[in-house]
Amino acid sequence: MDHDQESGAGHLLLFPFLAQGHLIPFLNLAKRIDSLGQRAGSGGRRSLAITIVSTSRNVASLRRAVPAGSSIGFADLPFSPSDHGLPPDAEGADVIPLQAFPAFYFATESLRPPFEKLVSELAAREGCKNVCVLADIFLGWTAESASALGVQHRVFLTSGAYASAVTFSIWLCPPTFPRPANPDDEQALFDFPDVRLRYVQFLNMVVTEVRASNPMMLYLCRMLNLHFHHSGGLVINTSEEIEPKGLHLIGKLSGLPTFAVGPLIGGRTPSDTPPDGDVCIEFLDSKPPASVLYVSFGSQNTIPASQMMELARGLEASGRPFIWVVRAPVEFDGAEEFRAEWLPDGFEDRVAAAAQGVVVRQWAPQVAILAHASTGAFLSHCGWNSVLESLWHSVPVVSWPLMSDQLFDSRMLEELGVGVEVASGRMSGGLVKGWEHVRDVVETVLGDGEKARDMRQKAAELKELARAAVNADGEMKGSSVLAMERLLDSVFG
Repeated sequence: MDHDQESGAGHLLLFPFLAQGHLIPFLNLAKRIDSLGQRAGSGGRRSLAITIVSTSRNVASLRRAVPAGSSIGFADLPFSPSDHGLPPDAEGADVIPLQAFPAFYFATESLRPPFEKLVSELAAREGCKNVCVLADIFLGWTAESASALGVQHRVFLTSGAYASAVTFSIWLCPPTFPRPANPDDEQALFDFPDVRLRYVQFLNMVVTEVRASNPMMLYLCRMLNLHFHHSGGLVINTSEEIEPKGLHLIGKLSGLPTFAVGPLIGGRTPSDTPPDGDVCIEFLDSKPPASVLYVSFGSQNTIPASQMMELARGLEASGRPFIWVVRAPVEFDGAEEFRAEWLPDGFEDRVAAAAQGVVVRQWAPQVAILAHASTGAFLSHCGWNSVLESLWHSVPVVSWPLMSDQLFDSRMLEELGVGVEVASGRMSGGLVKGWEHVRDVVETVLGDGEKARDMRQKAAELKELARAAVNADGEMKGSSVLAMERLLDSVFG
């Protein structure tokens, strides 16, 4: 562990789940805590040591993203994916095929012995009361370990409050949900009677109706229960202004004090920047303001080949400029090289010749694209990092949620007035209306109609609220800064 902080100052161990969508917000949280500590100066809050815990490959990537002079340190834990039937370099969920997800989740529990050794040594050196573990929701065993070792624990939720509350409620208490005669029939949730769920949404929640027969379901429920029984608080990457209802629901479900410290926005790690990133920016530079649709399904999500075809046809038919980050369809290995046959014949050549579209493989500089004035909307899977980045840069969203919490992030965006759903679901549902629907929704969001104007106005308002929440300068501190101070006070007093 590379830290020179003097003992007794307080030490936060941040432990993200091994996936890009979790590593990034943990890194941004560490940077935010470090930044607030520097603002406080010698006369303010005592100095805190911050250590991010992960495996060797992830630590190497994160380390490159930390600016020189930062007090953030790192500790890498030994991890052998091949011992669990996984590829030897599989240290992140982003490179794991969908069918191998359960094995990968189960394998992360092998990190427990070296993690406990790290915490035990740190507590012996600095004192138990001066050490706090801040761990990912999918690492519930860390809460049990912290309790046994006598150190403090908080859980960091990298997803949104509303979607998490609904998702966790379904996982912990799966409803009796027989297939209805009408696929649009809804059923109220046991914990939240005013939240209603359609059967197709239930099928995309990574659950089965018989929980005892699903090892992954049992694992997720165990992780949640360990956190809810052993942790001292729930830290969430959201703000009171964005999710007042969601914060109420997740607090009620977990029974834990909640600290809304977001949005935690920051640059991606260097490995996320592709060589064709400049092509995207050059394309945006050539287009009018708020005219380009950015299309991406995130770092570990994709859609079926047939729906990829329909999406391509709809984008081309819209006539609107777009940037599309393509990955192999869900039926194929995510690491497989993209094949031209997965798109309509001549599609890439036509949209390039017409200067209508840019198709990039695997990755694009998402933050830079969303920040660009020419980006007018984001066709997104509604992963929470992407949602926050959209709100931060006032970009309306064309929602295509695929699974789990994404379904309810999409619902929240619609309720906020900044989202329109074009499709929903990966295991069931999806794009059921065809390419014409894609064309029409793109026009609705990027056109000159009342709906588009309202969405842009609402997105601009939410941008201001999101940025005000994390304002740490002057006397008017934002709600998320105050929540961060309450969090640190709750830990170190």
